[in-house]
Amino acid sequence: MKLLKQSPLLAAQVVMLGIFPTAVLASTFKLEEATIPDVNAAFEAGTLTSQELTQMYLDRIATYDQAGPKLNSIGFVNPNVLQEAAQLDALRTQGTILGPLHGIPVVVKDSYNVKGLPTTNGVEAFKSLIATEDAFAVKKLKEAGAVILGKANMSTWASSLDGVSEAYGPVVNPYAPNLSPGGSSSGSAVSVAANLTMFSMGGETGGSIRVPSAYDSIVGLKPSTGLISVDGTWPLVPQQDVIGPMARTVGDIAIALNTLVDFEPNKDPNNIWNPFIPEKIRQDYTSFLSDTSLQGKTLGLPNAYIGKGDPEKEESYPIDPQVAAAFEQAKKVLQEQGAKLVEVDIPAYTSSFPEEYISFIGSGLPAQNLAYYYEQLIKGYNDDEIKSFVDLRNIVPQDNPFYSNLIQPIANIIEAGNAKSWQEVPEVTQALQALANFRTEKYENFMTANGIDAFVFPTVGNIVPPKENPFARLFGFNEANILGLPAITVPMGFSPEGSPLSLQFLGNYFGEAEIIGYAYDYELATKFRRPPVLVPEPTTVSALVLLGLGFLTFRLKRRHRIKKNSWTVHYEQVLITKDETKDKNALSEYISVR
Repeated sequence: MKLLKQSPLLAAQVVMLGIFPTAVLASTFKLEEATIPDVNAAFEAGTLTSQELTQMYLDRIATYDQAGPKLNSIGFVNPNVLQEAAQLDALRTQGTILGPLHGIPVVVKDSYNVKGLPTTNGVEAFKSLIATEDAFAVKKLKEAGAVILGKANMSTWASSLDGVSEAYGPVVNPYAPNLSPGGSSSGSAVSVAANLTMFSMGGETGGSIRVPSAYDSIVGLKPSTGLISVDGTWPLVPQQDVIGPMARTVGDIAIALNTLVDFEPNKDPNNIWNPFIPEKIRQDYTSFLSDTSLQGKTLGLPNAYIGKGDPEKEESYPIDPQVAAAFEQAKKVLQEQGAKLVEVDIPAYTSSFPEEYISFIGSGLPAQNLAYYYEQLIKGYNDDEIKSFVDLRNIVPQDNPFYSNLIQPIANIIEAGNAKSWQEVPEVTQALQALANFRTEKYENFMTANGIDAFVFPTVGNIVPPKENPFARLFGFNEANILGLPAITVPMGFSPEGSPLSLQFLGNYFGEAEIIGYAYDYELATKFRRPPVLVPEPTTVSALVLLGLGFLTFRLKRRHRIKKNSWTVHYEQVLITKDETKDKNALSEYISVR
């Protein structure tokens, strides 16, 4: 099944509603920086429809993503998006509201399956793979009424921070085209930052939600491993992968999370944390949105992540002076909001990981797991040409960098019959149980003993680097990614040169609600988020000016009519303080390569 190219398809959608309605609506509803509550208020007041809102986003995509600065954040636009929005409008007219996201346009990373749309995972050869069913997270979004606007561009195979897709090309940072947008959820971050969607869905193995969120001045949640089902998404490191929402505000993150958290006991085959999760507790995360969340709380400042650890023991990284200065201001705000700050050394960072986990990572078993899930995904597309992952050996050129590092080894495992699910490999359960015990002993017990509610520190220790060298000194890798703990990143301001800076809160296992509250309190106290200045192509500017002059009277009449009804790969290297160099190198190599 082949789908039409996007440019003419998008142009056709722009024509469908015509330029009149969106131009008129722009005078009554401010799209830029609008939140989910803003949109829902407009829906309820009858001054906005999902179809109009969707068209407004399509217009911005045409103006800024495909033209103008050519951000290239959305690789594929859903060809049925306006029709789906119209159906939701019809349901609303009939008095049926599916959920808090009814009529809200959402973009999902191109590692997610969306029924009827291609899933490339950033791979050129995968453009023909059409999903036959939705990923679990996509199902939950649709059940809540969301409209899937399109697929976000991403780093190829989610394997780097560069934001460059083999399938759709590089993503551009909307704040400065010469800077990196971050990755691998580059398009997810940029589409939100540039107001091309209400919010987006990303995925993380080692910083792929937090880094682009930091580089593009948005809020990103890296959830606890196992909280949100990853079924129907492409894994990179099955025992470590998570997916999560990315938005412009903490409040929108909480609303999105309410729809995504649900227990799925009979599926989610590559979520190998499930045996250790008695139940994914659903709760109202928006109830934790308070401007007093930080009052009386004790926040730990990890010495390793604020430049005060022991560098000789690899227990610290340097911090850019601009990041350090912004963090000092952040500390003052946190204290003004009532938080107590204490500098500490987290045992989970300075201690050696359990031997069972080290041995598992250094073995060939992770690759066997990965091969199993890749093969299951490929077969699910029922593609005429790519029937097995093994077929990629004849499709992807051998000089492709992923051929020898990923395709050939995985294909060999599958062909030899050694691809195995985690249930078939007892060492996986043993390794993760040992890691869970380690987390309890070296992290959770430490927090309890010292009265620490959460940890806070810069998301990355560097300012946004040039796109040619998308390095990120990501903080909290050991805890958030390896131990599976939740972290939320929120704007911390900008450097004098305009580089976005970011702060993150790291919580306890399944402690999303608490850190969402802390981030919300900080966000309200600072309001650092600001949209990028985007300039459309000159011809577009002229057309918009003429449009504004030509239909000024019509707009004023429309405004008067509705006024009475309006409501005002290279991830951060893993640090393991362990004597055995062999084991340390094995884990570092696995994470950096994967």
